[in-house]
Amino acid sequence: MGFWERLIGSESGQSKDTRELVHDLMTSYSDERGLAQQIRDHAEHSPHQSGQQQLRGVATAQDHVVQLLHDAIKAYAERANQGLQSQQDKNDQNADVPPPKGGKNHWARVVHDLEDNQALMKRYTEQGIYWDPELPDVGVLFLSLEQEKSRIGARLRDIALRADSHALD
Repeated sequence: MGFWERLIGSESGQSKDTRELVHDLMTSYSDERGLAQQIRDHAEHSPHQSGQQQLRGVATAQDHVVQLLHDAIKAYAERANQGLQSQQDKNDQNADVPPPKGGKNHWARVVHDLEDNQALMKRYTEQGIYWDPELPDVGVLFLSLEQEKSRIGARLRDIALRADSHALD
């Protein structure tokens, strides 16, 4: 299925399945956990205390997004009656979190965080459009996730600008 089919919702409504939604949410959950861990790792490598504190604050906001996704997975897995909750519990304990992206300096590491955050925000925009006509409550969920990611992105951009004020011009 292509982007335009998802955007305009031209495919049949029969193909939209709650199991597909739960799978999408679980993928996002794993990616968000990875980003939270990456931000924490980058905070530990920050050359100054203010950078550490700011990144730890962003990681806390990121944890809120992770929790939103966890709660949504529980709710929609129950709705789908697929027994996916037990699979989610296993994923909670043994999630494959990719290693954090590195960088030559603090600014480069924060830019990695910002780019990963923007990619996830874009994903939520697309998923919100895709799911909204059939499941409006899911559209609202993705809109709220997108808004959270936007706030996190603004904070990361601010940190990056403070690290190198000429870098993001």
